[in-house]
Amino acid sequence: MKNVASSVSYSGQRSQRLGFRWWIVSVGLLIVAFGLALFLIVSDSHDASDAAGSTTWLLITAAMHVPILGILWFQVFGIIERIGFFWRGRKPEAAGKLPQNYPTVCVQLPMFNEHAVARRVIEAAAAMQYPRNRFSIQVLDDSTDADTRRLVEQVCTEVRASGIDCRAMHRTDRQGYKAGALEQGRRQTDSEFIVIFDADFVPPRDFLLRTIPHFYLEDGTPDTGLALVQAQWGHLNHEESALTLSQSLWVDDHHTLQMSWRSAVWKFVNFTGTAGVWRASAIESVGGWKATSLVEDCELSFRHLFAGYRTKFVKEIVVPSELPTTYTAYKAQQKRWTQGWVQLQRMHLGTMLFQYQTSWLRKLNLLYQMCISWQWPVWMLWIIMLPFLIYSGYWFGALDATMGLYIYLLPSIVWLCLSATLASLETKHTYQERLTIFTFLKRAARIIPQVIISTGLLPHQFSAFVEGLFGSLHSEFERTPKAASVNGAAKQTSTARKRYKIKIHYPYVLAEAFFVAFQLTWAVLFFEIGLVWCGISAAFLAACVLFVAFFYGDHMGRVCFFIDTNWFAKSLAKRETAALTIPSAQVRR
Repeated sequence: MKNVASSVSYSGQRSQRLGFRWWIVSVGLLIVAFGLALFLIVSDSHDASDAAGSTTWLLITAAMHVPILGILWFQVFGIIERIGFFWRGRKPEAAGKLPQNYPTVCVQLPMFNEHAVARRVIEAAAAMQYPRNRFSIQVLDDSTDADTRRLVEQVCTEVRASGIDCRAMHRTDRQGYKAGALEQGRRQTDSEFIVIFDADFVPPRDFLLRTIPHFYLEDGTPDTGLALVQAQWGHLNHEESALTLSQSLWVDDHHTLQMSWRSAVWKFVNFTGTAGVWRASAIESVGGWKATSLVEDCELSFRHLFAGYRTKFVKEIVVPSELPTTYTAYKAQQKRWTQGWVQLQRMHLGTMLFQYQTSWLRKLNLLYQMCISWQWPVWMLWIIMLPFLIYSGYWFGALDATMGLYIYLLPSIVWLCLSATLASLETKHTYQERLTIFTFLKRAARIIPQVIISTGLLPHQFSAFVEGLFGSLHSEFERTPKAASVNGAAKQTSTARKRYKIKIHYPYVLAEAFFVAFQLTWAVLFFEIGLVWCGISAAFLAACVLFVAFFYGDHMGRVCFFIDTNWFAKSLAKRETAALTIPSAQVRR
């Protein structure tokens, strides 16, 4: 197989030179937009509504609507994938037959300070059904917390006592972060297949017996062109809060619909970092794990694509996992993913465009997959431009209000309703409860928190995109803390929150603040000139961002960074205790 070298779109020197001030782009754009909005309030604006329909008006209006064409491009591809699922992707993936002599398997469990979930994932991995002489476990523990390291060693010792080769590997430094740990572990095993689970996943007992056969044909011969089998993500705590409900809908939609379609039609899905099985020789052939991008899993997947390998997604194999339970943790996760995908483009977009040979239709779809993070700057640019266009009259609502409503809202509504409906109907492998009208409506209702939270993340994700584009490669890998939450029953304690802190990036907070100020300014202006629905829309955007930003610090039991959420309860408890305490002298009397 031909190994195509990756190309870097931006030189390392340029990245380093711009890295320390990447935030000027995101924050600066919003400051300028906010300033222009304020300027319009105190000055007369040019209203072109009287010229609506003229040739000049049409040319200017069309030119100003380029961003919405980008949005429509993403939405059309998304709709094609979801409808196409019923044509290719809904049918179960067929597995082959395991050879008489089972292949060797090494299960890698990368973790960093995962005290809450370490035991659970190690014991679940050890409980998987597979011949013990063909099976081993590597716990790649980079923990800096002494209690966690001791716990990992203790659990590994207990598992070894049951007859399973289970070893904890502690590195003296975190060079390369997760990718570095996986690469070091890979070099210390000669197993034919490598299975990877993040610490918040709980693999089912039959996981290996169901995934490994996919690497073989019906007669038991190896399918050497297949490099990866990716399983479906399930949920342990999807009903815990509005945040987890929103995430569960996103995961169901992306995995069940999009990845099933991509696997069936294009024979390529990116590794999601966990719940997957790799052919060890395939990883070796493309150069092993690399930590250049924060999405090392996706980066490795594209190197396999360029080398001619196939990857497969199997929705019928579900591995339940824990969704982030705090908004601060979720933002950290989303920042890492968005920033990492842009870093991946800096590394491999040139290869995809100019070197990788495939059909133009397949390449177009692969470009859509690689560049999906561009939806954030396109949306941001459009939402910033639209109020100016409305105020100056260069929007299609100037011709007819109903036409404007259709053009600006209908595509997004169709996309949202279609994805939510299909994701709620087609996830029969993910949930144990039987699908009824009630359960369908309950699942489809997740679209409400998803819209609010996704909208509220816009300035944050835009900043992550800008940092990925202009910041340095080899960025710090910021982990997402796990809380061992199962079905919403186990709650994260304040002790656990203090143990694992999350870095809050204040350029992101500034971008959110100026975005809110920008939208509120327009809301006031629109209400003043009688554009009520436009004012409501601007206020809604500001409210969504404020809602999500309100929870900054919730990983530490706080909101708005420093307000203790338990303060009132603690104060009330102290008063009740004081009232019940009777001085001994009064007792004697």
